[in-house]
Amino acid sequence: MYKKALLFLLATSVTAVASVGKSVAVAATSEATPPELVNAINNLDSAASKKDINAVMQFYTPNFTHSDGLTKQKLRDSLEGLWKRYNNIKYSTEVTKWDRKGNTYTVETVTRIQGAKPGNDGEYKLDAQLVSAQVYQANGDNLQMSRQDILAEKSSITSGEKPPKVELRLPDKIGVGRQYALDAVISEPLGTNLLLGSIIEEEVSPANYLKDTTIELEPLRAGGVFKIGQAPYTVGDRWVSVVLVQETGITISSQRMRVSKNTVGNQYKSSPESATTPSRVRPDPNSSQTL
Repeated sequence: MYKKALLFLLATSVTAVASVGKSVAVAATSEATPPELVNAINNLDSAASKKDINAVMQFYTPNFTHSDGLTKQKLRDSLEGLWKRYNNIKYSTEVTKWDRKGNTYTVETVTRIQGAKPGNDGEYKLDAQLVSAQVYQANGDNLQMSRQDILAEKSSITSGEKPPKVELRLPDKIGVGRQYALDAVISEPLGTNLLLGSIIEEEVSPANYLKDTTIELEPLRAGGVFKIGQAPYTVGDRWVSVVLVQETGITISSQRMRVSKNTVGNQYKSSPESATTPSRVRPDPNSSQTL
């Protein structure tokens, strides 16, 4: 028996604003982050918090490029679409690395994004974390972003009085065509509660940023979702999302997975299972994860 549900997978849209609306914190480094860079990000924060799209766009060069294929106009469209859905949204960013060569600044940041939006069944809460790299160019007395690359991404959307608590396990990098294990483990006993779930894998692209997705939910017999996945034979980033629904709430947990020809998934290895279960590509507990 299957149950159909229309879910708004806004977790796929947070990359559009990874560099917008930030409250800046600086990691401890041997050299302080330049004040002009901190000021630029803080001013961008102020404009985005007011949802002033014209002011926000002044912080981007006309030829702005993005690892997901965004142009300046597509970024504008994505931001306006996101702001219509969220009543409030908060950004907290840590500058982890920076470098300057002439009038060019290269910056790496870790951004946490928290937001809330109304829904037919109550409020939906967003909690996301992104690792990204930006390139800023000096334009007179101002700095403008000319390039942004998303290095890693995790997010969750929850709704209800007691949404399922989920631990999502899958590689953040994998080689083309390689198998991988996806485990979405419910951390609390189910008891007699019915658990419905589904998995969605989508290409990372501007067209999918704010796309509504209709999915089929099926009853789960175990405490979570356990699947053997296979990466496509083309390079690029993928959004992998697990949807879990209980009577007391909904959780959508997502992670970006990079598919590369130059990666064999060496932080993951085949782990022997029981005699009735085939070997799977599993996380190596001794490896360091990006997120």
